[in-house]
Amino acid sequence: MARILVANRGEIAVRIVRAVHELGDTAIAVYSADDADAMHVGLADVARALPGSGPAAYLDAAAVIDAARSADASMVHPGYGFLSENAAFARGVTDAGIVFIGPSPETLDALGDKTAARALAEKAGVPVVPGTSGPATLDDALAFFDEHGPLMVKAAAGGGGRGMREVRRSDELADAYTRCASEAVAAFGDDTLFVEKLVDRPRHIEVQIVADQHGAITHLWERDCSIQRRHQKVVEVAPSPGLDAHVRSQILDAAVALARAADYVTVGTVEFLLSGRDFYFMEANPRLQVEHTVTEEITGVDLVTTQIRLAGGNSLADIGLSDRPAPRGFAIQCRLNSETLDENGELRSTAGTMTRFDMPSGPGVRVDTGSCAGTTVSPRFDSLLAKVITTGSSFAAAARRAASALTEVDTSPVATNRALLHAVVTDPAFVAGDFDTSFLPARLDDFARHRAPEPSGTVVARPESSSPAADLDIPEGALVVRAPMAGVVVSTSVDVGAEIPGATGVVVIEAMKMEHVVRVDADVHVTNVLVSPGTVVEAEAPLLVVEPATAPVATSAAERNEESDWSPEVAEIARRRQFALAMGGPTKIERQHDSGRLTARERIEAFGDSGSFVEIGALSGFPTLDAHQQTVSVSPTNFLAGTTRVDGRKVALGVDDFTVRGGAGDAAIHEKQIFLERYANEMRLPMVRLLDGQSGGGSIKMVLDAGYTYVPINPGWDAVVDNMSLVPVAAAALGPTVGLGAARLVMSHLSVLVDGVGQLFTAGPPVVRSATGEDLTKDELGGPEIHRDNGSVERIVASETEAFEVIRSFLSYLPTSVFEAPPIIDSDDPIGRRDESLLNAIPRNQRRPYEISPILDAVFDTGSVFRYADYGGGTLTALARLDGHPVGVVAADPAMGATMSASGALAITRLVDLCETFHLPVVSLTDQAGMTIGTAAERRATIRHGARAISAIYQARVPQAEMILRRVYGVGGAGIVNRHRAQRTWAWPSGDWGSLPMQGGVEAAFGAQIEAADDPAAEAERIRETFSALTSPFRTAERFGVADIIDPRDTRSLLCDWVHDAYRIVPTLLGRPCFGTRP
Repeated sequence: MARILVANRGEIAVRIVRAVHELGDTAIAVYSADDADAMHVGLADVARALPGSGPAAYLDAAAVIDAARSADASMVHPGYGFLSENAAFARGVTDAGIVFIGPSPETLDALGDKTAARALAEKAGVPVVPGTSGPATLDDALAFFDEHGPLMVKAAAGGGGRGMREVRRSDELADAYTRCASEAVAAFGDDTLFVEKLVDRPRHIEVQIVADQHGAITHLWERDCSIQRRHQKVVEVAPSPGLDAHVRSQILDAAVALARAADYVTVGTVEFLLSGRDFYFMEANPRLQVEHTVTEEITGVDLVTTQIRLAGGNSLADIGLSDRPAPRGFAIQCRLNSETLDENGELRSTAGTMTRFDMPSGPGVRVDTGSCAGTTVSPRFDSLLAKVITTGSSFAAAARRAASALTEVDTSPVATNRALLHAVVTDPAFVAGDFDTSFLPARLDDFARHRAPEPSGTVVARPESSSPAADLDIPEGALVVRAPMAGVVVSTSVDVGAEIPGATGVVVIEAMKMEHVVRVDADVHVTNVLVSPGTVVEAEAPLLVVEPATAPVATSAAERNEESDWSPEVAEIARRRQFALAMGGPTKIERQHDSGRLTARERIEAFGDSGSFVEIGALSGFPTLDAHQQTVSVSPTNFLAGTTRVDGRKVALGVDDFTVRGGAGDAAIHEKQIFLERYANEMRLPMVRLLDGQSGGGSIKMVLDAGYTYVPINPGWDAVVDNMSLVPVAAAALGPTVGLGAARLVMSHLSVLVDGVGQLFTAGPPVVRSATGEDLTKDELGGPEIHRDNGSVERIVASETEAFEVIRSFLSYLPTSVFEAPPIIDSDDPIGRRDESLLNAIPRNQRRPYEISPILDAVFDTGSVFRYADYGGGTLTALARLDGHPVGVVAADPAMGATMSASGALAITRLVDLCETFHLPVVSLTDQAGMTIGTAAERRATIRHGARAISAIYQARVPQAEMILRRVYGVGGAGIVNRHRAQRTWAWPSGDWGSLPMQGGVEAAFGAQIEAADDPAAEAERIRETFSALTSPFRTAERFGVADIIDPRDTRSLLCDWVHDAYRIVPTLLGRPCFGTRP
């Protein structure tokens, strides 16, 4: 009979002790000072105390080995966490003549070191994510970021999500590196790190490996661990729902290949990231996993007893695993933790003594735990209280059973994450098996508000505290000082009878690895101290009982210095903010209103979500000083910067203040403008500019103030240009927008001009009069009629309010940056909606125009069509949604013409570049009669503009789809989509195509024959009739010249089906466009 020491605590220690007993062996427990009454200690046959308390006791390898020797242990089971992957510990156990239940120290070295494991995977032919080949210094990590972009920093000796950080910006790397190293030392005693390329929104798939000492290796299928937060798993399932059978087979084979290359023995896990159909080795965990339970439930294999028997020399055949068991149904594990989500979606640990510990039971329900009623939960240890495992014949059935089981959980008064778990397993996307690692982070805000049904018989109003002090009789008139959060008392600094001045620190609580000082609010007399160092308290637990002091309590000079606050400075901040709020003063504000314009601060409030503006640099300005160099007043700058929210999404907002020197450079601090552009760039926030005036451009007064002229430079232009390829940029001309302001307007993806108040010009009327002799008003020089069709502005609107609505709507179609996919929204417009009007939308007479708007409304989601460019002539550009998915739209407006003009080509170029930059698939509702012709068109270089548009289409990598409504003629028609790609194309029966239209084309090709005929008109008609039969769209379809001719009423359903395929491709396109986006 073996004597097996369990080198762990909590739930897994209980699980192992029970497995040892099932085999008829002796179980030996170890425990720290604060775990003496733990369940695993009571269940074991023998127990040995470890020196010290908290996690450090279980990480003391020498002490654990000494305990094994003293208890005459023949085997040591490390469980998971703590020393389970520590090769030195395994070696020490082996050297002591004791069997280590796990892989050899050499295997632990190879797989426990993540960089060595990567090298092993590559050698075994297992795909790996690009990463450093060995330990990475901070300089190595920075160099890797420069080459590969966003990355993961990982602890080389780590696992379980500890010592890991995502880094999406280079300026975050140093902090992430330092934090990972610190976490790695605390968790694993090793600060070695490596980095690898970040795989965005993958699924986390892991494979259970079982191997004996005789060379036999098999797998027990896979688990899906994608439901996680900050790399900490929350819910795990087996097998992975919806996993493609071929991909599953590849992943399972890769896991076995890696295990074989590592000469692996016993139980372990190989983890992968799955993106689309591509998978990458992530790490190997040479130990039992927390989520081993779900594999046990679908296979019927007890993995803990399997570990022990394999360590004793049994073969896979000996334990009945020569033939791998087929998976049965599905299993889901929910990790019940002593933590809650606050209203911001942040985790808050809880602690205290559980007076109730009610767990679910019944068919298909299993609970693994190391707790019971009366257990005191300590924030020093892992927060896992129990694992609730449910099974079902289908994934949906297992999820329903999990939801029901969670309603039976009661750990009063200690709060848990039960509501979060219930929110997960009842979420429709989860139940449908549609989730990846972004599932939980994307829903935390909503899940924080979720409330799970209360267990039957539970008193919802929980006791204030589970400590003995909770029932303390508080004398009348006395006050109670309570713990602000759950934690462990580190120290108390007062005694009974002490007189304490207000704001004095009285107790220090350790929580979430921070020491929090608890202070008294007023002068008090201490009547009772209820805690001492080491006491575990929950939130709101009583710490002290005090009475109001009968007289003011004197504060020592040292205390006064330590406790003094910053009220004078805060008052000065408030005074200076009033100068900023005053803008240019009452007279200038009145003049702004008289011109029909809002002030800068009114615009801020009108544009963003109410109350969401957070100003940057509010105190910057030009001070007036007194004789003592003290600031009397501050004249604010003429540029307001900050962030605001648009329908809840944060954007950077820069607003010109015309009331301060008309936006001239002498009233500007250019660093503020530069900072905002760079901040939008660094934080990847959409950039919105509300322009009015010169936007800080040069002025004659600047020369007088400086005493010299300067070589001009456009402030922050490097970021202005780069933002075009990084974040959505929108701008509005809300007044005379001149010089630098004009340039900043057109350096955008969408520019808007307000009719009646907005103008756009490079130089104002006085400068133009002096240079050219033209005597023009602002509107005559740069008003709407000048810019309506020249491509300088996309939209001309009637009011500032409309301008704001246009920009808000525009941003709703776009992601926050090029590193995200476009936002998909829920749509209640049925995919299968068939609009009967489409059947006669296109007249049979090809010379008759049709209305495009009803077609757009019939095809795209109701109310989703956003006209992009007002210019373009007969070319219409728009953004729209298909089943909630944003797309770009190119169409024709036959009422304005059917050919591609120079302005139409510009509109197409702008829209396609926008879609390529922000990953929107493009839909062409094609009616393209070729390039505009004639002398006017030639003077405008239409063919060059058209060729640029076609180049944009061909250079775009985003998916494209085409619905041919009518004409496809010439160069313009040929290039309206990239026909060299395998893109979906459908045609309506009204489709007509060719190198030239029949009208004019016959005369061009058969001119001599027609002229020689006795009746030229009749001859031309005869030729046209001959060609008419040949140009039937059905002839083209017979030769697969067009893929499909469809009933127009099926257009919406086909495009909605296509857009789902297109959005599977979108994640592979994330990142900067291949070509820098230009205005």
